[in-house]
Amino acid sequence: MFKIAIIGRPNVGKSTLFNKLVGKSFAMTDDTPGVTRDRKEASAKLGPLEFVVIDTAGLENEIDDKSLEKRMLEQTEVAVADADLCLFVLDAKEGVTNKDFHFAQWLRKLGKKTILLTNKCENLNEEVFGSEYYKLGFGKPVGISAEHKLGFGDIYEKIAPEIEEYEKIFQQETTNYQLPDSDLQIAIVGRPNAGKSTFLNKILGQERLITGPEAGITRDSIALSFEFKKKKIRLIDTAGIRKKSNIVKKLEKLSTLDSFRAIRFAQVVILLIDCNSLLDHQDVALAGEILKEGRGLVFGINKIDMVSGDKEVFLREVRKQIQSLFPEIDGAAILGVSGQTGYNVEKCLDFALKTYEQWQSYISTSKLVEWLKTAAAEHAPKLHHGKTVKLKYITQIKKRPPTFAIFTNYIKPLEGAYQRYLTNHLREYFDLKLTPIRMVFRKSKNPFEGKREKVFSKKTHKKK
Repeated sequence: MFKIAIIGRPNVGKSTLFNKLVGKSFAMTDDTPGVTRDRKEASAKLGPLEFVVIDTAGLENEIDDKSLEKRMLEQTEVAVADADLCLFVLDAKEGVTNKDFHFAQWLRKLGKKTILLTNKCENLNEEVFGSEYYKLGFGKPVGISAEHKLGFGDIYEKIAPEIEEYEKIFQQETTNYQLPDSDLQIAIVGRPNAGKSTFLNKILGQERLITGPEAGITRDSIALSFEFKKKKIRLIDTAGIRKKSNIVKKLEKLSTLDSFRAIRFAQVVILLIDCNSLLDHQDVALAGEILKEGRGLVFGINKIDMVSGDKEVFLREVRKQIQSLFPEIDGAAILGVSGQTGYNVEKCLDFALKTYEQWQSYISTSKLVEWLKTAAAEHAPKLHHGKTVKLKYITQIKKRPPTFAIFTNYIKPLEGAYQRYLTNHLREYFDLKLTPIRMVFRKSKNPFEGKREKVFSKKTHKKK
């Protein structure tokens, strides 16, 4: 599929253009320069043309070799190398700057086909550009307003011949590009600097995501396709989530909302917890939110290689803490991992697959009724005001996660301790230890309820 990379200085409107071409708010946008850090790609459409568009970080020329900006530039270089065409975006309100000249020269050296776009041209009455635009070496610029979707017809006229030429060379028809269908979508979440991007890079076997000692490098969720044991998986790297009361900046609020959206759309979530600051209040809150959404949950205790002493003893204590806090997922996978060395990274994915299988499992009603009889025989519910509580019927009313409804004559005495007993017994009986399960009680209907007893009247039955 034909690929187009959008490049330019920070805050010239690259992500806004990206979103307009994709047709939805796929990348975060803000007036603050440098919002985008990792490269992000998606399918795009302009008229009948269909292609892949890549959003990149803003280009900076005065950067230190070990800085975050340097790593961002490296990601942009990868995007440009992978693209068939570049859209070099300038800010028409600021005009051509020295940085623009610097990166125009950089692009020309790469020999990549480039179209020059001047963004924020909504107030220009005529297409008149100064000679400095032509000095960049990319011919006549195309004036657009990404925010108001103006000038997109001119973009179409520029890129259409390039796509046609691409099709002739590779003898293929333009088809609707979609990321490979995924059997499973896994979100990697955690607090800032828990090692999420490093963990994902180790899975992918390449430095796909920007990493570093700075907290909060990742700002918006990045979806990556990956195949593991013949299963197509979509991995989602998310921004670190801090305590709500500590989030004051608009950008961090947007990042946090994006991370929670990733949790909602995932089937399984790997919660990475930094072993150096174990089970912080925020980790507990995050796990609670994931369970509230009904997602499969795998705990990754990251940076386990930094633990001094017996790691198994350390992990046993961790498991005790987690299981005491979340008895409803007693049996969930809790692994010591290291994104840096790769220790247990594949094992973490293995457990994610097993959790997913259990998370979408379905049990027939006949088997459930048989189990209910066994559970009640082993431990019958207490009497309710001297009356027997009957467990009449059970059925699975929902998958993902497995949800069961038990019909009874009295609901209240079953809530609490007896509900926990039934849940744990069901987990063991059907081997559903890894997934959260839900159990609800419903009052069975009395067929005689509401019907008045017939009374024979003496008047109607008088002897004649």
